[in-house]
Amino acid sequence: MDAYTLLWALLAIVGGLLFFWVFLLRLLSALAARFGKSQPCPYAFVWIVDNPVRRWYMRPALDRVGIRPGERVLELGPGPGVFTIEAARQTEPGGSLVAVDIQPKMIAAVERKGREAGLTNVETHVASAYDLPLDEGSVDRAFLVTVLPEIADRQVALAELHRVLKPGGTLSITEEFMDPDYPLAGTTIRWAEEAGFELEERHGNWWTYTLNFGRPA
Repeated sequence: MDAYTLLWALLAIVGGLLFFWVFLLRLLSALAARFGKSQPCPYAFVWIVDNPVRRWYMRPALDRVGIRPGERVLELGPGPGVFTIEAARQTEPGGSLVAVDIQPKMIAAVERKGREAGLTNVETHVASAYDLPLDEGSVDRAFLVTVLPEIADRQVALAELHRVLKPGGTLSITEEFMDPDYPLAGTTIRWAEEAGFELEERHGNWWTYTLNFGRPA
């Protein structure tokens, strides 16, 4: 096989994979959401969300969340902890990071990364987004990265986030185009506003965006 033929073969493979990922998986995800069957990313697929390429282009996401030292921050759906460790460090000194995920294997991965990093300010819970194990008004900031569309009943989850946030607290939602569940920014804004949040900041572009909402006092 000459170099020209090999190049076209590689392009065909890459194109096929992109078509499958961007279109077919997106269609399946939309159908699942329509029938209330949205599901979180399985642990077997953690390499999709935790790999060097994604970590590179998602670098700005955490800075856009706006974490401040001393805050108690909730990360809902941390997965294997791609953002958790740096988020916990940003709360220091005096702050803490609460990671809540419905999948025990994901929380185990977060706990392992926390131990390896020598952090003592990471609190973990295996729990549903519909019933957060946190007191009312107990966190200063909450953030989700490509998580909200995976929750079947988003309004119940957003109501729980509204409950646990302090008045004047911040909800930060980040989405990326390569996620099969990717919603347009206008859709995410509508979901959050229906739950009583107010849009305060908008960052990024169509490829990856972050929306920061306030919980009115």
